[in-house]
Amino acid sequence: MEPFILVGIGGAIGSIFRFELSKLQPFQGLPVGTALVNILGSFAFSLVVFTALPGDLYCLVGIGALGGFTTFSTFCFETFRMLEDHDHPTMIKNMLINIAGSLAGVYTGYLLVLWLV
Repeated sequence: MEPFILVGIGGAIGSIFRFELSKLQPFQGLPVGTALVNILGSFAFSLVVFTALPGDLYCLVGIGALGGFTTFSTFCFETFRMLEDHDHPTMIKNMLINIAGSLAGVYTGYLLVLWLV
């Protein structure tokens, strides 16, 4: 199948899952849904990359589904809104949770693949 079709199908699936998780209520002003999709998506993407999924699966899952699932732009927009609202403590927490959590997700996926192989 053509890679762009696989990316499109995967993107639709990932976007639907992101849409559902985005319905989670904020916790103490933090957008939990955005953080969750970015952290889980980073973990899952590391599994895709470090297990070296073949081309078609990589297009469907790695680029498509996980690309549609994660959302850097929403994270940036929500963080900007916190800056506009002068809610600096929540803004900093949001940045730390998303960035450190996503990096931890990648590292955890990497360690899991090393352990399994």
